[in-house]
Amino acid sequence: MATPRFTLTSYEPVYAVCEEVRIPEDVVKQTALRWLQLNVAKEGQTAKLTDKWVAEHTDDFKTVEELLIFIRYNMYKDNREVQELADQDAICRELATRLVEEIPPEILEESIYAANYRLEDMVTRQGMTVEQFANQRGISVEQVYVDVRERTIESLKEDSALEAYATHAGLTLEAEDFYAIIPGNSIEEKAEKRRQIELDGRLEQMEAYALKTKALKEIMENAMIKRRETDPEWLRYGDTSADVLDANKQFPEAFVTL
Repeated sequence: MATPRFTLTSYEPVYAVCEEVRIPEDVVKQTALRWLQLNVAKEGQTAKLTDKWVAEHTDDFKTVEELLIFIRYNMYKDNREVQELADQDAICRELATRLVEEIPPEILEESIYAANYRLEDMVTRQGMTVEQFANQRGISVEQVYVDVRERTIESLKEDSALEAYATHAGLTLEAEDFYAIIPGNSIEEKAEKRRQIELDGRLEQMEAYALKTKALKEIMENAMIKRRETDPEWLRYGDTSADVLDANKQFPEAFVTL
């Protein structure tokens, strides 16, 4: 079967609404109280999340709200990876709407079959049946497979859109592109893993993945985003992501990792 070639209706920057991943405020308050107990309260003392207790026992905060700002910024900084993955999903979904060609039926059905197999294998290894797995989630077995099918189709569209972008942009792979997708603590370790991948006959798959990853990085950098549909301006993602929720800009001397 010939390898399909995909194209997009446009290769201009993607415009997407990337909602902010919100941490529930009750979780922020629980974390603030735990931080006070661990870092401020003396032995035998019980921390209290009140303006009076905070003002009397901390040097940097006079009110609970000042403390919550500090805690909130730290939590969102630690939550940065989750936010970036959510942004990536939103931008990739929008890019996929530009795909011109349909996914060939044979590729689609083969991918859905493989996804169902992985699901059933995962469920079996957890000592469950698909019925039990569905019951845990409060849905029917039929809905489990419908969800797998929908996620697989969306994933195929996004992968195909990234491939189309990489081809149009004439992206090529450098050594660092491989190292970026291979886990390891050193260049030597990553290089050894790359050699093993080549020996296993999986180099072509790795190259395709590395090229799509490189395309995604470029697309993300140039994407124009809003956090809310009602925001008045579009912002370039590459210009905004570096300083979003950066805690130590608010409290450079008091910054801690929670």
